[in-house]
Amino acid sequence: MKIYLFLIFLTTLLFSKEADIDELLSQYRAASELYFETKNEEAGHIIVFSRADLDKMQAYTLNDVLKTLRMFTLKTTNFGMSSLVKTPYSEQSMSSVKIFINSYELTSVTSGTSMAQFGKMGLNHIDHIEVYQASNSITFSGEPGNMIIKLYTKDSSRERAFVSQLSLDSEGGSRAQIIEADTFNGYSCLANIDIGKNEYKKYKNNQSTLSRDGYRGQFYFNLSKKEDFMLEAGSSSEKYDLFSGIGSSIEDGEVDVKYHYIQFTKYLDTSLKFIFSSTYETLEIENSDTTGISLFDETIANDFIMRAGSYTNSAILEKRHKYKNNNLLFGAQVKFKRFFLDELKSNSTEKPIILGPKKLDIYMAYFEDIYSINKNHKITLGLKFDHYDSHFGTSSTQETFRLGYIGRLSENFSLKSFVQKGYIYPIFAQTTFSPIYNPNPYLKSSKTAIAKVELEYKKESVTITAGAGGSKSKNGIIYDASEKIYINNDKNSDYKHFFINSSYKFNADNKIIFEYFKAYKDNFYFSSDEGVLLQIYNRVNKFDIYNELVYRSSYIGVDGVHIDAGYDYTAGIIYHYSKKLDLKIKGENIFDKAIQNSISGIKVPALEKRAIFTMEYIF
Repeated sequence: MKIYLFLIFLTTLLFSKEADIDELLSQYRAASELYFETKNEEAGHIIVFSRADLDKMQAYTLNDVLKTLRMFTLKTTNFGMSSLVKTPYSEQSMSSVKIFINSYELTSVTSGTSMAQFGKMGLNHIDHIEVYQASNSITFSGEPGNMIIKLYTKDSSRERAFVSQLSLDSEGGSRAQIIEADTFNGYSCLANIDIGKNEYKKYKNNQSTLSRDGYRGQFYFNLSKKEDFMLEAGSSSEKYDLFSGIGSSIEDGEVDVKYHYIQFTKYLDTSLKFIFSSTYETLEIENSDTTGISLFDETIANDFIMRAGSYTNSAILEKRHKYKNNNLLFGAQVKFKRFFLDELKSNSTEKPIILGPKKLDIYMAYFEDIYSINKNHKITLGLKFDHYDSHFGTSSTQETFRLGYIGRLSENFSLKSFVQKGYIYPIFAQTTFSPIYNPNPYLKSSKTAIAKVELEYKKESVTITAGAGGSKSKNGIIYDASEKIYINNDKNSDYKHFFINSSYKFNADNKIIFEYFKAYKDNFYFSSDEGVLLQIYNRVNKFDIYNELVYRSSYIGVDGVHIDAGYDYTAGIIYHYSKKLDLKIKGENIFDKAIQNSISGIKVPALEKRAIFTMEYIF
């Protein structure tokens, strides 16, 4: 009996010590998260998805993260691609969202937004994600964007492992990913391969079957030496069914997209760096429609083929300098974009077309000063000048001005605010070529003025953040359906919003987040104007448990179809069988009530109801 009691005592002691050790390890991992090294509080209102968050969320694709972002709604397009629509605008507004992998900007000339191609991008090689809303395009260089999404890859020196992951889902889809990270002789290397088969529910529209099934493969590689250089290369290829296509009664259709890039960063010293990148992409669309496709010139095509692509080359030189209380940034960038149209056929016959500008050269110079009044208060001043030359008889110089303040008001309260005057430049799909509407080569940039403020209260485990803002747009770019062309709006547009976000952190592995937002616009609403996010992260012994609810309000789309409010409930469990093996199960849109949008009169969610089973093994 004494031996039995001793064994019980010993077992209890060991388990309690193991629990204490696990808690200490969790605290250490939380304190050493990479985002502490990369996030830029002065650059905008920031949302961070840490390594631990992404793991517990089982965020396999970028769409898994995008659907949770406040002020936006994730939707599906007629082509079966992803679209991130700003509240409460329509899909035709083409929100200016920029996506970066480290310092490389994922840019798409053919589709106008990288969202279309990278929503299904695998995240196995990504360490954490930072989202900057009403972002500072000066700090991040490049063309302006209303929101910037920064994806930071895993650190090879921390990983040093070969990891494989295999997923199967209830719709018949599958995914295989491998990642290898290692260091040798002062160098770090990271490689990732991701191959997936995507299967979705089929829809019936008259005599047509709508499908967006397809295959996607991606590759990422980087080689670096600390404080010396980083070489990055990426490639993706995706082929999938065209869904409803360009017409109203699709018979057959396919999209084939390929994207390749390389970027080299050289650190000339601790404060000076040079970045060169080159991008090549192709887009092929084939569409057969029984009732015919109405093209840009009012002709009807039962069979349509388009093959297009682009080249983009960019070079950046940036210098940082500290002088007394000033943290200065000086930068210059040149970017050369080239669009090409290899084939355009209607009913098996080459179709003549007059293209808009096929070239666009951009010359950018920017400056930023972060002035520290004292350790608790900072003022940010930024200026940027961009010169556009389209080689089409049109050129313009655009300016961006930003003034911001970030400060700690007391032990528990901090404030962040800024005003920004800038612009949004039209994309190639609006000025150069589109199969379904006329290009407008003389389209002007839209002028914007933004003001935002964010107040944060933080005490022990509680954080409450409230924010509000407004913007005015002049010369806005809108679609004129009667003329089938994008034009500049002669009226001003006003937009306002507010949000509140609260979180309670029980410990390093257990927390709850609640968020609500509401947006206001001065005219028609074509998407949800309010939303709610609830996230619950838990760890119980060897189990990680995640619950998520995304709500979007009802709306009436541009086609006049009423869309009911949507509730997307997603949940997942991870069983850490051993230090090397994880077993995972995730349910997406479990009650099949997620927000939808209307495509050819059919209501379709961006992410459908499905169960995903995953096994991950570390070699």
